[in-house]
Amino acid sequence: LRVAASTQDFALDLRLEPGAAPVLQGDAGYSAKGPEAGNASLYYSYTRMPASGTVTLDGVNHEVDGLAWLDREWSTSALGPELDGWDWFSLQMDDGSDLMFYRLRRKDGSSDALSAGSLRLADGDVLRLDGDSVQIEAVAEWTSLTTGVRYPVSWTISVPSEDLQVQVEPYMKGQEMD
Repeated sequence: LRVAASTQDFALDLRLEPGAAPVLQGDAGYSAKGPEAGNASLYYSYTRMPASGTVTLDGVNHEVDGLAWLDREWSTSALGPELDGWDWFSLQMDDGSDLMFYRLRRKDGSSDALSAGSLRLADGDVLRLDGDSVQIEAVAEWTSLTTGVRYPVSWTISVPSEDLQVQVEPYMKGQEMD
């Protein structure tokens, strides 16, 4: 793949290779998002794509290389009326494993049973994760100045069966998709 974009102050031109095989989320790529018929998506992830190219800042070119992540999802419907939103995590771990998980948030703040994801271990094996196998605790919130809506912006994520616990904080806390 090639990714190229530019603005007056910034540009990037990257080439990405597939790396490892894609992780098919859910049941062979079919990811249920609600109990209604068709409330689902088709979803896969390339978690460690070798990437290289140029990033230009203020007219200065910088050669870069590293690992990129590509999620691709096609959805059939919006969230159900009992849901308030979701927290989506795509994490490359230092040990070579990758955690992909989405937590569907119910209006009462609890996690919906259809929350799910996967953990690709460093050896390439993929473990499917359901809502009961991952514990997510929101530890900080951000309030939108535009809508007044409060969003979680810092989390502790645990996968007890794999002895995994991480603290997640975004680089930009003030993000809202209307």
